Amino acid sequence: MGAEPITEQEEQKMKRRLTRPRPGHADLNGAIKYGHRDMRNVLERSSARETTVRVACGALAKVLLKAVGIEVAGHVREIGGIKATDIDYTSVLDLKKRSEASEVRCLDKEASELMKKAIDQAKQDGDSIGGVVEVVVEGAPIGLGSHVHYDRKLDGKIAAAVMSINAFKGVEIGIGFEAARLPGSQVHDEIEWNEDDGYTRKTNRLGGFEGGMTNGMPIVVKGVMKPIPTLYKPLQSVDIDTKEPFAAGVERSDSCAVPAASVVCENVVAWEVANAVMQTFGSDQLAVLQAAVKQHNNAAKEF
Repeated sequence: MGAEPITEQEEQKMKRRLTRPRPGHADLNGAIKYGHRDMRNVLERSSARETTVRVACGALAKVLLKAVGIEVAGHVREIGGIKATDIDYTSVLDLKKRSEASEVRCLDKEASELMKKAIDQAKQDGDSIGGVVEVVVEGAPIGLGSHVHYDRKLDGKIAAAVMSINAFKGVEIGIGFEAARLPGSQVHDEIEWNEDDGYTRKTNRLGGFEGGMTNGMPIVVKGVMKPIPTLYKPLQSVDIDTKEPFAAGVERSDSCAVPAASVVCENVVAWEVANAVMQTFGSDQLAVLQAAVKQHNNAAKEF
């Protein structure tokens, strides 16, 4: 599928068509959709390698956000059923420093060790495990997004972006699904005001969003990553040419990619927030953009 000329050895390899779809991958669905009899065309294009570009773009987005007083960081809350409990942090910068100091990007040191053991055990068993990551955005101005148009709701855009990450199967904003099990008095965030901070909330259960717009509180987004489907203890599948059953092959695999996915999620969210900032305060000059955000924040305090 590359642009460069292929060698003789590569040509021989290409003649060996991939006809055996792996459960949990895009192989079979993509082949049926586009009519490929060689599923390597699907396998290569659906690879999580595409997230490299999204991380690069997110890194640039974070530079822009930092320039207008917005910080973004992510961490791992859960791997293989092991949940981090000691996750208090003083700021997003503190969160970032501590998560990057952990091999599994987890703030809870005790949980980190258990997570590493779980990953090693999964590898030993020829299996894989998933987990939950969280991204926090601090300093977002009030009003990013829209309550008017469904396709301009920022929480909706962020949710779609997170769900588009390979192997992600769920998204929560704030307390997320927990809101279904609580009365309204324990879900909605009471409003308060003071001269220094303007309008704030006593709690942040709604994860920084109301009506599809930011409310000035930190944006809190969680994403659920399923276990990687390529297993060294292969699952059963069917050859599309012979229709015979077989044990799915292994192209390449890790036992757990949750820490790496945390980095991807962080940058995907950063891109969406930066995009919303530019749509709200669009400018061709950074200094003009900074002045517009500052003016907006001051006006919001005095509203």
